[in-house]
Amino acid sequence: MNKEELIKKFKNDVKKRHYLLRILLSIDQFFNVLLWNGSQDETISSHIGRKIKDKKANWFDRAICCFLNKIDNKHCKKSLGE
Repeated sequence: MNKEELIKKFKNDVKKRHYLLRILLSIDQFFNVLLWNGSQDETISSHIGRKIKDKKANWFDRAICCFLNKIDNKHCKKSLGE
């Protein structure tokens, strides 16, 4: 991806997501790195969703996903790739 494409992607993301949502997303990604040793570009729910899909999730991962599913049906599954 070249510089112009990255700038366009950034501007589209800023338009698409509200400021507060972007702050929450960055906190989510921060805790994915801190607590799950995950990628800085991935959310906790995406990370856990991938672990569940690969049958590598522990009880805590499944409990977090179960909680998130109560807020948003199939949240971890829908979050794959975020």
